[in-house]
Amino acid sequence: MYRLAPLVAAFGLAACSGSAADAPIPTEVRIGGLTAGDREALHSLDRAYVKAWREDGTEAQAEALLKLFAPDAIVYPGRGRGPLSGVEELRAFWFPEGAPPTRIEYIDHRTIDVEGSVALAAITGYSEIAFVFDGTRTAQRGHYIIHARPDAAGHWKIERMMWSARAEG
Repeated sequence: MYRLAPLVAAFGLAACSGSAADAPIPTEVRIGGLTAGDREALHSLDRAYVKAWREDGTEAQAEALLKLFAPDAIVYPGRGRGPLSGVEELRAFWFPEGAPPTRIEYIDHRTIDVEGSVALAAITGYSEIAFVFDGTRTAQRGHYIIHARPDAAGHWKIERMMWSARAEG
């Protein structure tokens, strides 16, 4: 009993030292795994990627899409093309200067899983897309994986992205 007395006294003093309104109320535990808030933010990142492609016009697409990526992001396009490093290479790949706009007929991402930690997460899923670029229609489906990490402000950004592309038909 005497061993518990200092512990009880310490808790009593701590309780009296400030009001309950001063103490932060924990809403989620962040020990290492993803929280429900992280998972929702990652699902939102995936939805924002799809939404960006649906923007009207090249500049609107580029602005909405490229802000989702970390400045040093690396993307591995489908069909064995070499990796693209950094936002400027992504811009040149997806939005070449002087090229006509890409017209998206449809795009769909179906998330299969979101997993990871508070420092690095992976979104895996299935995608379908059909678009017209420079007079050529392309329709494909496949799987994708997005690795994301939080930036200095805590916003999840795409760090790595890879997809498989299989022509429809």
